[in-house]
Amino acid sequence: MKKLKAIVPVAFLTASLVACQNGGNNGAASSADGSGQSKPSDASLNLSMALMGGAKTPNSWTEKALEEDLTKALGKPVALESVFLPGWEDAQTKINLNMSDKSTMPDIQWWYGMDKEYTNWVKSGALVDLVPYLQKHGKTILNYYSPETMFYSYEKGKMYRLPGDVAEATSMTTIIRKDWLDKLGLKVPTTVDEYIEVLRAFTKRDPDGNGKDDTYGLSGPGIAGSAEYRTFAPIFFAYKSIPNEFMVQADGTVKYGAVLPQTKEALKVLQSMYKEGLIDPRTISNTDANKFEEIAASGKVGSFYRWIAYFNPSSTLYKSFKANNPSGELLAIPPVKGPDGFSSDYPEAVGGWCFIGVTSKTKDPAGAVQALNRIASPETFKLVSFGKEGEHYKIENGQFQSLLTPDEQNKLGIGNYTWYLSRKDEANISNIPQVIDLFKKGEATSKPLRELVVRFKTNDRPAFKEYIKDIEKVRDEVFYGIISGKKSIDEFDKFVDKYYAMGGKKVEEEANALYKAQKQEYAEFLTWYDKEIKPYK
Repeated sequence: MKKLKAIVPVAFLTASLVACQNGGNNGAASSADGSGQSKPSDASLNLSMALMGGAKTPNSWTEKALEEDLTKALGKPVALESVFLPGWEDAQTKINLNMSDKSTMPDIQWWYGMDKEYTNWVKSGALVDLVPYLQKHGKTILNYYSPETMFYSYEKGKMYRLPGDVAEATSMTTIIRKDWLDKLGLKVPTTVDEYIEVLRAFTKRDPDGNGKDDTYGLSGPGIAGSAEYRTFAPIFFAYKSIPNEFMVQADGTVKYGAVLPQTKEALKVLQSMYKEGLIDPRTISNTDANKFEEIAASGKVGSFYRWIAYFNPSSTLYKSFKANNPSGELLAIPPVKGPDGFSSDYPEAVGGWCFIGVTSKTKDPAGAVQALNRIASPETFKLVSFGKEGEHYKIENGQFQSLLTPDEQNKLGIGNYTWYLSRKDEANISNIPQVIDLFKKGEATSKPLRELVVRFKTNDRPAFKEYIKDIEKVRDEVFYGIISGKKSIDEFDKFVDKYYAMGGKKVEEEANALYKAQKQEYAEFLTWYDKEIKPYK
């Protein structure tokens, strides 16, 4: 069992779910076992499901294929109705409207964020307590999700939501141009100093051989509306800092990462690197993630901290990079070590960023959980995510290869059930063995920061909400100003003073109180989990 501080969820990553009434009157009783298989029953199961992923194709092949799969697995006719949510700007508004009245609720709701709404849904009885149904019909779900993940759904002995999508232990890694290393006779860097030396060579020694001074050592997305500090992760993380997270201190208290002394030391290093020209100036501009992928694919940058999934040959970045650089080779390296030997990759939240729940409209909550349990199985996950092997994709030499164009996938509705109990293990066959191995290694490489980062389970943080936007604005102006050399490193100390003057003291008092309470809640949860969940796995 990991330490609590390794699993406390980040507020803005904690999503709230539609509250459903505990439907003790379940409609047709189900006899499915934990695997999702059941004895035949004359009763049919009709389910409406709110969906956010994919092209949202109505009456799709995937919907029909899932109906057939569920009908066979559950031993009774299953009919599905897709309730497609609009784009991200309007999705939460639509979810609220759907949940405002029992007549408009889907049987299964999907949502993200909305912690306040979720609390109200639970209080009003809009969501079903899933525990008794998971105990009878949810073995696949219970075995897939770790106790740390299930804690995010725990509500005083009940569970009204399940995580729809939980990232791997880490989704990101330090990526470097191996072909440039080889050409320049350099070794894979293991420390910050060695890494900077490699970036210097990538910038100044014409690694692409075109005789022009047009390459950069380090690049990544810029500020683009919300600062992307993971662009500078190899340096910040080596100094034991994440500027936009709360971190546990040696004395057990919680502090905002942006005010820690090690953050100042990391900023000094980044300022020196930028002054020397080792950092792409677009990292402090409004370059967003999509624009950065174009920059990375151009082949003019030597290193960046981005997604492990880039190494899948099917990824857009991989295809574009190889098209522009046929002999180019990207390499994922372990996180570099700081002055005291510390190193870590980014620790993703284990609680998930979106949720699904069974609403009180559902006539057969047991059947709904049976269906969800089947969707969570490797077989059904692969069906709705990739189609049928031999018809829609093939596995050749251990590598996934889609036989469909993106447009054909959209027309078939493949991807419509994205973020519905998404599996991140070998069932995700789009990952090549190298990528699967990198994700597994990420459990160890992200552990050092996971034990320091605080992730709050609740988003009910009045002080944080009141002050953080103004604090972040000042933080970004100062930090990006320091990195670019427009501001002196002395501005960091002024920022720390301003942080506390702007409400930071109240923010940290609130954070410490929540952290203490959550540790106690987690201890209670583990006792409950051993009694109410573990025997049913």
